[in-house]
Amino acid sequence: MMSIHCLTTAWVKLKSAGVTVATLKLGNHYSVGDYGLKMRYCDVAGTKGTVWSSVDASCEVSDSKAEKVGYDMNAVGTYKMNGKLTNGYIVLTSYLQLTSLKKTSKVARVYQRYTYRD
Repeated sequence: MMSIHCLTTAWVKLKSAGVTVATLKLGNHYSVGDYGLKMRYCDVAGTKGTVWSSVDASCEVSDSKAEKVGYDMNAVGTYKMNGKLTNGYIVLTSYLQLTSLKKTSKVARVYQRYTYRD
C-alpha cells in the first residue's frame, strides 16, 4: 500500500450573547499506509476572531501514530480568547482511530471525533 495523505478539520463557531465572537479550527494532516496512520502535523489555520474578540491559537500532536486496528492518534489545539464578550482558554482535541486496515485490498477505515473543553 502506498502512502496516502489526508486532512481533516474540526471547526467551531463560538458565540456569546448570540453574537459570533470567533471561529476556531484544528486541522490534522496525516498519512495512511501499511504502517497504519501517522500524524504528520496539525495546524490552526483559519482560526480568527471578530470585532468582539481576538484569538491566539496553537496546536501540538500529542500522539502521532496508530499502528494497529483499535489504536488512535491525537492533536490538541489551544485557543486563548480575549475580548469584550469572552475571555479564557478553549481546547479542541482530535481523536483519529484506525478501525480497519486491509493491506491486500488497500482499504483503511478511520473513525474521527473531536472534543471541546472551555
